[in-house]
Amino acid sequence: MKKTLSLLFAALFLALCLIPSLGLLITGGSGAAANQVLAPKPVLLKSDGKLNTAWLEDLSRYVNDRFSLRQEAVTLWARLNAGLLHSSVTDQVILGRFDLLYYAPTVPDYTRSNPMTERELWCAARRLWLLQEYAEAQGGQFLFTVAPNKNQLYPEGMPTLAVADGPTNTEALYRKLDEMGIAHLDLHAIFRAADPERLYFNTDSHWTSRGAALAADAILHALGRESAYFGGPFTSGTHKGDLYEMLYPTGTETEPDPVYAPGFSFEASSANPDSISISTKSAAGEGTLLMYRDSFGRSLYPYLAEAYGEAFFSRKNDYDPTALQPGGALVIELVERNLRYLLDYTPTMPAPRRDAALAQDAQPHDGQMHFVLAKVGPEGYTVLHGDLGGYAPDEDSPIYLDTVLGLYEALPGAEGFSLCLPEDAAAGPVRVLFRHDGALLSLAGSPEA
Repeated sequence: MKKTLSLLFAALFLALCLIPSLGLLITGGSGAAANQVLAPKPVLLKSDGKLNTAWLEDLSRYVNDRFSLRQEAVTLWARLNAGLLHSSVTDQVILGRFDLLYYAPTVPDYTRSNPMTERELWCAARRLWLLQEYAEAQGGQFLFTVAPNKNQLYPEGMPTLAVADGPTNTEALYRKLDEMGIAHLDLHAIFRAADPERLYFNTDSHWTSRGAALAADAILHALGRESAYFGGPFTSGTHKGDLYEMLYPTGTETEPDPVYAPGFSFEASSANPDSISISTKSAAGEGTLLMYRDSFGRSLYPYLAEAYGEAFFSRKNDYDPTALQPGGALVIELVERNLRYLLDYTPTMPAPRRDAALAQDAQPHDGQMHFVLAKVGPEGYTVLHGDLGGYAPDEDSPIYLDTVLGLYEALPGAEGFSLCLPEDAAAGPVRVLFRHDGALLSLAGSPEA
């Protein structure tokens, strides 16, 4: 009898262990949770026909991501840890006080532990200045704004962390924008003025629909337009937070999210607010808008679409102002945690011509400058990326390319440059000019394919 019970227990244990794997074979297993990216299906042969020696590792990752009841197990484990230990099982989510969840990658901004250098700040601001210059040359408007990190506005639920002295990256960048005369909107101040109402979700990293309405009113006012979306009226709605889904993938809890009661009448090219690009037309609006936005634009863009006759919203980070209609508005919204995107991604725009006299006092130097034909740009143009031969430019130094067709200003980077040149200008030898220790240096070179 004892032996029989032991065999039954062993069989039951084995059956329980096989359920996740059998479920994977029968149903295809669990799907992705929130922002999870599932491991791809393993292949024996690579695209070049060679044997995939990492097949077993790929298979392990594939099964681990998909075995049946995985998300249910993750949710149960997360609830046990939250309830008993008040701790998060994922390094992406901070379990805060007062039922607040925070996005962990925003902590360096919160603690000011990863400040942008003066050169990074100047280059980011200069790129925005060049975008503004382009928009204004088309008779249009320009506006840049930063969507605040949730913990910058509502720190009461954050764990106690050491915060360094000095400005945040956003505050430091805004100071540069003020110095350079770049149109920008401080949403941090606007949201703080709305206190005590909390306009971000408890369980999401984004603002609520009312928060989006407040941001939309502020943006439109900065562009010389009047709107009163924030005044409502709003009706009741619900929302499941992205941080909640990351922590509890099979959870079903929601939180209130007021819905703008009058609704919207604009027509859109896509019903998906997360689409990479959305074109809209509104009989109630006037003028044209080109807006580059991120996930915060999900609930923001409908208000702006209603206010403009035609609008184009893009989630691309390599801004292309050439899509701006003459006389239209160019708006860039970027969440605070991604400010370095201003340097990581390069706008696609023809490099502006500058007065050749700027190059007259340049001192030729023997440094080794290297740059490449990175890609084909718009028709008739070539995009170049390059370095400065190991030299560190002055913190506030523009970068120019002196070509056979004239002098052009490049988009500056912390260590190099990028620019979109006419093909004829990019085909010949050039000189790169920048200030180093106060002197204007000149490095010669030729583009390499």
